[in-house]
Amino acid sequence: MLIGAAEIGGMMDSSKRKGVMPSCGDAAKITAEVFPSNKRKKAVVSLCTLLLPDAMMLEVLLRLPIKSILRFRAVCRSWAALFSSKDFCSLRMAISKELPQAPKLLMLVSPTTGLNSTAMYSCSPSGSRDDLLFTVDTARRNSMGIVTPSPCHGLTLLYDDAAPAYYVCNAATRAITRLPPHCTPPTYRSTAGLGFDARTREYKVVRLITGRCGDKERNKCEVYTPGAACWRPAAGGGVPFRLYRYAISAAIHGATQKVPPVFANGLLHWFIGPSLIATRTRAPILTFSLTDETFGCVRSPPPFWTSEVHLHYGSEKEHLVVMDDHLCMVRDLRNTIPRDGTLEIWKLLDYSPGEWSLYHRIHLFGHVGIYLLDVMAVRVVGLIGGCRSGKKIAIASSKDKFAGQFEQKLHTYDPRCQALETILSITETQTHTRPASTFSLFDEESLVQVHSKPMDS
Repeated sequence: MLIGAAEIGGMMDSSKRKGVMPSCGDAAKITAEVFPSNKRKKAVVSLCTLLLPDAMMLEVLLRLPIKSILRFRAVCRSWAALFSSKDFCSLRMAISKELPQAPKLLMLVSPTTGLNSTAMYSCSPSGSRDDLLFTVDTARRNSMGIVTPSPCHGLTLLYDDAAPAYYVCNAATRAITRLPPHCTPPTYRSTAGLGFDARTREYKVVRLITGRCGDKERNKCEVYTPGAACWRPAAGGGVPFRLYRYAISAAIHGATQKVPPVFANGLLHWFIGPSLIATRTRAPILTFSLTDETFGCVRSPPPFWTSEVHLHYGSEKEHLVVMDDHLCMVRDLRNTIPRDGTLEIWKLLDYSPGEWSLYHRIHLFGHVGIYLLDVMAVRVVGLIGGCRSGKKIAIASSKDKFAGQFEQKLHTYDPRCQALETILSITETQTHTRPASTFSLFDEESLVQVHSKPMDS
């Protein structure tokens, strides 16, 4: 079936979807481009109008599973163009956020046979069946990790440490693309993040790089956009002088702790390790606008780096996470003096004054999470679950078991009953001091293209 411009334009007047649907003018313009006007198609549209109401047709198309939409692209060229348009992708993304979804995870697995092979699976914590999404035949065993702990508009950033190379994949469409090579001297530290430009409605990958004190250009920022042949400097210029030491700290902290920047409200956010700055600061978060490609900073929740919190040397006490589309800071107080055994989650309310509010406090003493008291690293990675009232906090942990062996686990914490449950446990053999994550949340599906054909599993 085909939908005409007038039909889709009429659908946009529905009062039920004012926050999701575009304007009538935009819809008519989009549809006119997708469906050329000729007598034959007008006849088909008239027939379809008698068979199925226009509003119902659009509602059905927007609620189709991603797998069905990919198959329906073969119906005709008009549908193929419609389903690949940015406007339809945006509508489908908005609709999917309103629909309850069963919690799923993405997991990287290196087969026991074959040195250069890594596979990505989609799995459900409650199910026994794992779905193979794709296989990367150029990635060496145990060399690839997942950079982003949760999807950004349905996309996930991967990194192959042996190549080195970055990949962007869309797990829902099973599409993956390898980004152009980047050149970073061995003495440089770098960290990368994935974000979405609301103006162009395309993803961007941003690398923050810092060198040695004597280097001519110590701080650099490189950006990759879909379809580009190489990385380019940020359009808004480099790191401002007033944020130089923040950028150095953010890059070193992200590289050594394997903590990527998080994306929220059109910005990438890097945490600034206070131990790497000589003076106290109330602005421990470095930001980068995906639209303007400029840097800024955000004040932290109090207290930050004050005499009120004492930590053992080398303890990592803060990290960033996105929860319910809000930027949050998690304060890890397990290693405080005296010992507290608490995780505090602070939510950012306003960027300008740096206003924060305490979102939740997780007490690990007792039966709730005694296991997490002695692990090497604990990170809150997001929310998992169906309806909003039933969402649980997802917590990833990493523990050094033996020489070269690391145990990674994913837990869910229910704030209502203070129950902690382990839903995934993986033991990895690595030569690094801290392994890259091999799993992430899969709570977002989209049709956003990565400019690569789906790979056959």
